[in-house]
Amino acid sequence: MRLRRWLFLFAIASTPGVAAGQALQDINYSYLYQIDGPFQFRMAPVKTNEGWTVSYSLKVREENALADYQIQWELRDDLKDKEGTALRSDSTVSVENVRGPSSIDGTIRLAATTKGVLNARVIHQGRRQVWNYPLLLREDHPVDITVRQDNQPLWEKYLTADASVSVAGTQNSLTVSLYTDEFPPAAPPFSEALARVSPVIRPDSVFRITSGETQRLSATGLYLIQGDTTTGKGIAFRVHDDYPKYTRLENLVDPLTYICTRQEIERLKSSRGDKRQFDRTILNITGNSERAKNFMRSYFRRVEEANQLFTSYKEGWKTDRGMVYIILGRPEEVYRFEDREVWSYNSSYFKGTLSFVRSPTLFDPENFVLIRQKKFTTDWYEVIDLWRNSRF
Repeated sequence: MRLRRWLFLFAIASTPGVAAGQALQDINYSYLYQIDGPFQFRMAPVKTNEGWTVSYSLKVREENALADYQIQWELRDDLKDKEGTALRSDSTVSVENVRGPSSIDGTIRLAATTKGVLNARVIHQGRRQVWNYPLLLREDHPVDITVRQDNQPLWEKYLTADASVSVAGTQNSLTVSLYTDEFPPAAPPFSEALARVSPVIRPDSVFRITSGETQRLSATGLYLIQGDTTTGKGIAFRVHDDYPKYTRLENLVDPLTYICTRQEIERLKSSRGDKRQFDRTILNITGNSERAKNFMRSYFRRVEEANQLFTSYKEGWKTDRGMVYIILGRPEEVYRFEDREVWSYNSSYFKGTLSFVRSPTLFDPENFVLIRQKKFTTDWYEVIDLWRNSRF
């Protein structure tokens, strides 16, 4: 048994792509945006004066395949380090997990002074594959508030209207601010405008809740929950009644802004739920009914995925990364650094690299903004033309 375990560890250590001996910033993280991957891995960090609490969940999609997976944890000083320190439970670290029929759910507790990068290495033993999930333990990232639904952390940044959640914090009374502003969609990559969230956005309503009590959220919009409104920290999420997949005709218009002219958007809005008028406008864009069906199916599958992956203080399709994902698809290469994320494409319709810089806000400390450049103009319009002719 000991020999078999040693052979397994040796195989893992010698596998290409394994983090041991490799800087985390040199790894291609394109799998982070693979919606239909073999598993789903998520982390939710919270920090209090007592320390860090990081909830995690590994959910395997293939039936009876969980036994093939394991999670290893390590700490590194930063993303440039080529080696890390393996986590083992001691006086400063607690690692707890529960292995169920299709998932591994657990919690890691770290000392409040812990800094750097907490890295999860998800390992498939039979295929000798390793996926890395680095979490930067930033001072401005977690807050001392937890939101739970169905006894699970709020993994996504969105909820369905009328959902019930339990909100708990270190303070007995918490402040909830609700914003119903319609945030604008992302500007094209060639606009050379670095859009930021205005610091003077006013909430439509503010109310207090008691920590630990279950709340039913019926109003749609952006919620910000704070224990102390003077600290500039909080936890934010969106509530929608038709999300992340849009099913109502009136909700299909705005996401089309990336590939439609202003006049076409106005015609779509003027249809006011009239499907025949809506369909005529799409048909005029694509040329025939078969192309129109293929276009709507492909485009709004991307919109749904962008909502799942990139929802922030605004809908996922409106974010910079969401816009690029919808139009260009999942990048072939994704590299992560302390202050930015770099996407590379090498397809037949687009070749290039786009950089997103971290631009933290009160609503989303992990907000990323695209560095826009005029050089993208021609290539971007060519890809838009492919969409309009349903050639994807």
